[in-house]
Amino acid sequence: MDNLMTLNVGGTTFLTSMSTLKKYPETRLGRLTTSSQEYVVDKHLYFFDRSPDLFGRILDFYRNDEIHLPANCCSQLIQKELDYWEIPYSDIPECCRSAILKKGTDLKTVQKLKISTEIPSAFDGNNKCANGIQRKIWLFVDEPLSSTPAKCYNFVYCLIVILSVFMELLFTSPDFRIPVESTNNVTLMQNIGLLRDMNNPKAVFFLTTEVELWWYIVDDCLLVFFTLEFCTRFAASPSKITFLKNWLNILDVVLNVSMWFRFVVRQFGFTILLKNRTLLAINQFCFASISFRMFRITRLSKQFDGLKILLTTIRESIKELVLLFLTILMLAVFFANIIFFAEMSESTTFPSSFEGVWWSVITMTTVGYGDHYPKSVLGKCVGACCAVCGVIIIAMPIAIIATNFNTFYSRMQDIRNFENRVKKINREKLSIRNNSIKPQS
Repeated sequence: MDNLMTLNVGGTTFLTSMSTLKKYPETRLGRLTTSSQEYVVDKHLYFFDRSPDLFGRILDFYRNDEIHLPANCCSQLIQKELDYWEIPYSDIPECCRSAILKKGTDLKTVQKLKISTEIPSAFDGNNKCANGIQRKIWLFVDEPLSSTPAKCYNFVYCLIVILSVFMELLFTSPDFRIPVESTNNVTLMQNIGLLRDMNNPKAVFFLTTEVELWWYIVDDCLLVFFTLEFCTRFAASPSKITFLKNWLNILDVVLNVSMWFRFVVRQFGFTILLKNRTLLAINQFCFASISFRMFRITRLSKQFDGLKILLTTIRESIKELVLLFLTILMLAVFFANIIFFAEMSESTTFPSSFEGVWWSVITMTTVGYGDHYPKSVLGKCVGACCAVCGVIIIAMPIAIIATNFNTFYSRMQDIRNFENRVKKINREKLSIRNNSIKPQS
């Protein structure tokens, strides 16, 4: 039969007809002729240097007008074969398409985790200090997985970060504050209009007291440590531009400047702040901003898989989180206006829609402070609808985020189990090799 064609794929022979392949002339097999470069004249066959494992499924596409693919095959291999034979993805039926997409999603999940047993190095071969003191310092201060001392340093650094935030909490505690000799601060703030209510005990207390001396000593030590730590990492970093683009390093710059501003203000005395509203606002911002240093705890993600999974989950769930916040905002505004008019007959509840927005958010998040609540029958019905909508709206994206976390956690466990198995095999091979070359006594 002149219509028969012999195809040799990776040493395996397949037999089909020309009419079968010509059903799809836009594909690689559909364009075959005796003048094609794959045609072997002396053997009267077409040779393709490809794996024959999937080629039977490729031929089934021409015979049955759809291609069914094995579920236990790598998705990347399937995609490469389909691209080579120029078979469109639209011809894959839904039963196999979902499996391929799932495998591709799993691969992307593993890539997002960026887990490797190798020590990451920011130095390339062209860097003159790649094997010098700069590289050693950088690995010590920024790569906790590079050595045991680096792990210990990273752990100590996180403890110091926690101490710095804890010191800010002690600054506001009445148990660690002592009265100042002069109380002119209260009078001065009244004169410039910063303290309008003398009956505000919290404001008066902080204007007439200060922390003890040991607090300032510890704060100065923390200032020196964080300044030297940042300068060391900046000097040892292989790329200064990349270093300054990192959001944690930008945060360090802001926090270090804040601590130095507080230090300078303390040298000139607190009175200088009371004479300038702008300086007082900046000083308050500097004290409050120190709490953001807690984000430096994320450095532990390089050591602990659990924290890395949590951060990866948050990063990959940004769309769901944005959708959640926007939905809550829209519903809060909607129910705020509804509850305002529903409670119009009550003179003591919801004086404006702004209080309604606060009440809507608290109700939808099931917090329920109780500072605002409806009293009329219609208002209670609106409140019930608001609570039910909040539970439904919050539950949907939270479920997606929880699924992402579970997916990342499962893949992380698979990766770690595989790496541990490889390490065990390598240790066994090394032990056998050492025993084989051990001199006989």
